[in-house]
Amino acid sequence: MSAPANTRSFRIRLALQTMLVAGALVAVFGAVAWWYASQTLERSVDDRIIAPAQRVWSRIDPYTTDEQFKMIADLVFGTSPDRNATNAVLVVQDHRQGKTIFATPNAPKDLDVYFRSCFPTADELSHVPPMPESGPGSPPGRRHGPPPRRNTDFDDLLGTLPDFSPPEPAAERDLPFRPQMPMVREPTTFTARSGGIDWRFGAFSSPSYTIFIGLSLTDFYAEINRMAWWYVGAGVIGLAFAGLGAMWTSKRAMRPLERVVSTAQRLTASDLAERIHLSRDDDREFAQLIDVLNDMMQRLEGSFQQAVRFTADASHELKTPLAIMLATLDDAVRHTTPGSTEHERFISLFEEASRLKQITQSLLLLSQADAGRLPTHPDTYDLSADLSRLLEDAEILCEQAGLTLEHQIEPGINVHADRALLRQVFQNLLSNAIKYNRPAGRVALQLTRQDSQIAFTVTNTGPAIPVENQSRLFERFFRGDKAHNRQTDGFGLGLNIATELARANGAELRLVSSREDETIFEVCLNRTNAA
Repeated sequence: MSAPANTRSFRIRLALQTMLVAGALVAVFGAVAWWYASQTLERSVDDRIIAPAQRVWSRIDPYTTDEQFKMIADLVFGTSPDRNATNAVLVVQDHRQGKTIFATPNAPKDLDVYFRSCFPTADELSHVPPMPESGPGSPPGRRHGPPPRRNTDFDDLLGTLPDFSPPEPAAERDLPFRPQMPMVREPTTFTARSGGIDWRFGAFSSPSYTIFIGLSLTDFYAEINRMAWWYVGAGVIGLAFAGLGAMWTSKRAMRPLERVVSTAQRLTASDLAERIHLSRDDDREFAQLIDVLNDMMQRLEGSFQQAVRFTADASHELKTPLAIMLATLDDAVRHTTPGSTEHERFISLFEEASRLKQITQSLLLLSQADAGRLPTHPDTYDLSADLSRLLEDAEILCEQAGLTLEHQIEPGINVHADRALLRQVFQNLLSNAIKYNRPAGRVALQLTRQDSQIAFTVTNTGPAIPVENQSRLFERFFRGDKAHNRQTDGFGLGLNIATELARANGAELRLVSSREDETIFEVCLNRTNAA
């Protein structure tokens, strides 16, 4: 039993699989690219923090006053108590006393926990040399000591070595000279959220206090989201093009298979000479497949032609011996005493020889049909009138079998077909309808003109044909279980012969339905057969 056909399209499945693989690759690449872009932008944010830190660090010392912090913040960030920028903040905290010394107006107020976590430890402060004593104008409460030692590493980071310092603007020259403060620990960065805004802070610690310079990440996230949306849009467009490309590629790849399918559909038992065309553009795998199929069809054609010739020759050669046997048996029957043992034996042999002759004639007819040499003599005639003569025979046969005959023949239907062959089809169906009917059953014949066809139907009230047998009903030598007995005449070629004869006339014989007490066969002729 063959497997159920898969209705999915290989081309569509190939396109979807290509899009799936491409989508997975795009997703992985997008995730890596997004992570790398995020890291890059985060480093750029840290660089934007380092730049103002250089300028702030070079202008402050342990003696910087609040007014000077305000002036420095205004110079570096463009912020002052009168202006409320949202992209940069400066927070100065005394890590010894744990209090805020200065903060720009837009600085977050709820990040002390983050700030305190960035304070230098006591061990780090213990390794810092003492600061110089306070001089004139130094604010009280600040740490004093000797001049601080320079930290060249931190100077390199912040770019504040004296030899490379840029000239100060005129407004900054009013500030008193401040000795460069040492770095207590390496600068650290962290991200914190306050008031619905994410901030990126850099912490820079001196012996006296730690300054925090922060930037809002709103623009950073906006840039990340913009990049993500651009990438998603480009990915969708890329996947669409990948799907279209896969459809186009699969269409080109399937052309050899389409030729195989179209050629296979045109092959029939009477015509196995057609071969699959091989193109120079075909890939090697498809070319090998086509060569194998062509070789297989060539072998099948040779085997089939040999079988057809054998059947035709054997049937033809059997005609003469059978004719002699029948003549001899007929003579023997006539010259024996009726009712004697010899007479009954000769009658039985005569019947079997007659049966063998019918089989031989049927096989010869089928071999001619298989070879496409079935002789036909189409003519235009009145099918309705021709069936009226068939009804006379049907009435006699039905009366002998105890059956009721019903008929509905539409008058005036002319066809162009072989009268003898088409009549043999109808007689075969009528014979089966009578043979496989129930006692006191019914046979119905109907000829109607439909929209595009002429239909002849035969209905009988015999037992239903089993469903498992219906698909094999028109096979040669096939007989259903209920017909496998010698009481019912036949040898399993009637319907197959009727099918071939109907096909020779451009008609189609089919089983319409079969249920208990009603089996319907139909012969359909196209209107092209109508005269």
